Amino acid sequence: MIGDSITSALYQKALDGTWQRQKATSNNIANSETPGYKAVKVNFEDSLKAEINKLKTTSTGSSTAFLDKMESIESIENSKISVYEGATSSRLDENNVDLESENIDMSKSVLQYYYLVRGVSDSYSRLKYAVNGGK
Repeated sequence: MIGDSITSALYQKALDGTWQRQKATSNNIANSETPGYKAVKVNFEDSLKAEINKLKTTSTGSSTAFLDKMESIESIENSKISVYEGATSSRLDENNVDLESENIDMSKSVLQYYYLVRGVSDSYSRLKYAVNGGK
């Protein structure tokens, strides 16, 4: 299938991770005044980077190139999106949400998501251009 590529898998996983981060950050902002609430953080970059490094070190032979590609796509799709709770709190109500930090994280996530969507769109535009013979 056209969308079955390592690049597509990377884009999809990055979009999923960024979306999860936006949801967690939104929830943190909404609960910034809830006593005892612990901020939730999302990390997917470390797992995705490890999978990319595996791809760089794996050599593909001509007879197993397709199998290696499918295994690579599967390993990227199965990379973990880690969600964890912060434990420390400096507030009397035991809430550890830093509203300023959360707003910065939200802005960063929105921009990251926008550029990922733009990357996917550009990839398909180039593919469409090639299929149409440069027209």
